[in-house]
Amino acid sequence: MDLQKILAYQDIDKKVYACELELKQSKPAQEYAKAMTVYKSRTEDMMKSIREADEIAVLVERYKQTYKSILDEISGLNEVLESFEELKEIDKYEKKIAQFQKELLNIERELTRLSKKMDDCIEISKKSLDDLKKLEDIIKVRKFDMQKIKAEIEAKAKNYLIELKKLQAEIPSNIISKYNEIRKNKKMPVLVPSSDNFKACLGCGMDISSDLTIKLQSGGIVECPNCGRLIYNNK
Repeated sequence: MDLQKILAYQDIDKKVYACELELKQSKPAQEYAKAMTVYKSRTEDMMKSIREADEIAVLVERYKQTYKSILDEISGLNEVLESFEELKEIDKYEKKIAQFQKELLNIERELTRLSKKMDDCIEISKKSLDDLKKLEDIIKVRKFDMQKIKAEIEAKAKNYLIELKKLQAEIPSNIISKYNEIRKNKKMPVLVPSSDNFKACLGCGMDISSDLTIKLQSGGIVECPNCGRLIYNNK
């Protein structure tokens, strides 16, 4: 394995990475990202209120069915009362009717509460929708500004990318795959030297095992068990 080619690849890639950071840290890109974050938040608010409204609708329907069932039972009891002559039986059914009436009152109160909650959900949904419409206009402007500076930075990185492609053909594919995997985790540099005694990673400063130390001393490249970077022997 040609270590110098891999390090040369990384040196060029550092310039590409710098361009990526320049874009990410640019004011247009940050304003666009901020607008998208707000848009996502408003969308989640609206979807949450819609889900809550659906849940309320289910509860309201359930309470309506219970309300109807109680009314039917009360109606049935009234018919029974007309046929009973014994006072104790009448007293028993009158208590039952009183209990039903109490339950109906509780259901009416709960339906009133749910109705207010439903109104709140609808209001939140309307406000979120209005906010989203306004944000869409803002995002269009932010996206245009961001794409403009992105084009400028990509033009600057174009030659670096061409060089990387040429070098990539000379490096084992498994090394490139591993390199790109680590790079995606925002760890740059990907390849770092070992400490002078081969016992630590200079990317994160953590000690490595004796097995990895032996492999480094023999000229191999090892993966740091702590930060995941690739460690090489710089001697």
